[in-house]
Amino acid sequence: MDLLDNAVESIQVGVEDYATGTRPRLLSAVRNIHAGILLLYKEALRRDSPDDSDEVLLKARNLPSRDSTGKLVIVGVGKKTVDVQQIKERFEGLGINTDWSRFDRINEVRNDVEHLYPQLDQKALAGLISDSFLIIRDFIAEELKDDPRELLGEASWKAMLDVSTVYEKEKQECAKLLENADWKSEVVKKGVMSMVCSACGSDLLKPVEDSYHEINLECSSCGNYEGPDSYAEKAVASALADEAYFALKDGGETPIANCPECGQEAYVMEERRCAACGNEAEHTCARCGNEIPAEEMSSSPLCGYCEHMSSKDD
Repeated sequence: MDLLDNAVESIQVGVEDYATGTRPRLLSAVRNIHAGILLLYKEALRRDSPDDSDEVLLKARNLPSRDSTGKLVIVGVGKKTVDVQQIKERFEGLGINTDWSRFDRINEVRNDVEHLYPQLDQKALAGLISDSFLIIRDFIAEELKDDPRELLGEASWKAMLDVSTVYEKEKQECAKLLENADWKSEVVKKGVMSMVCSACGSDLLKPVEDSYHEINLECSSCGNYEGPDSYAEKAVASALADEAYFALKDGGETPIANCPECGQEAYVMEERRCAACGNEAEHTCARCGNEIPAEEMSSSPLCGYCEHMSSKDD
C-alpha cells in the first residue's frame, strides 16, 4: 500500500472515529487525521523526488553518491522519513503550499488533547475537523492535483464538510461577540481570540458579562465558565508573546509583570493595570521617586531596592 492510500485510509478512519464519539475514539480521530495529513505532505515530497534518488525528498537523511556514469547525486538513506520541521523546510524550497497556521493548531491539539481536557467531546473537536477539512481539500486539489471528494470518498467528504460548515458559522458568531464585548483591556481582548477552553479544548468561547461588569468566558461546547482571574494571565501571555520574546532577546523591559495585588503575571505595563484583578499599581517608588521597572512591580509602591532596604530597617 502506498503513501497516498495510507493517507486516505487514516483520514477515513479518523472521520469514523469522530462520528462514533466515545472518548477513546475521539482520541483516535485526532491521531488518525493528524497522521493522514502528514502522509499527504509526504506523498507530495515523494512525487517530487527525482527518479533513482531513493525518494530523497521523503527521507530524513540524505547523502552524496555517484550514479552509474560517475555523476554526483544526492540520495535518500534509511527508512526514517522527514519530520514536520523538515517538511516545512522542503516545502519552502520547493514552492509547495499548505496552510501551516491551521496545521500548527492541529499539531497542538494532537499534543495536548490526551492529557489536558477531561470534558472532551465531539463539539470540542469540531475546530480540528474544520481545519483538517480545509487543509486536506486544498492540498489534494492544488498540490496533488486530484479530486478530494473522489479521493476521500463521498461519506468522509460529506461528514467533514458538514462539521466544518456548522463550526465555521459558530466560530464567526463567537468571534463577533468577543470583538464587540466591553473589554477593559485591549491586550486581553487580543489574547482571548486565540484561547481554548481549559476543560475541553474547544475554541468556541463567548463572553458573558456578570453583575460586577466583569467578562467571563463561556465555552459553547461544554458550558465551562472562566472568570478573569482564571483566563487573564493566559490571554495576556498569548497577546504579548512576541513583545515578551524580543524584550528577553534584546534586553528591553518586559511588557508583563507580576501584580503586587493578586500575584498573577497579568500586570500589563503599557496599560498600567492588572488584567486579572484590575489593580492599578503605583509606578513611581514612594521612597526614592524612581520609576519602578516591570521586574520589580510586585514590590509596588516601592522599587525592589527600597523594599529591600525597608525590610532591613524593620
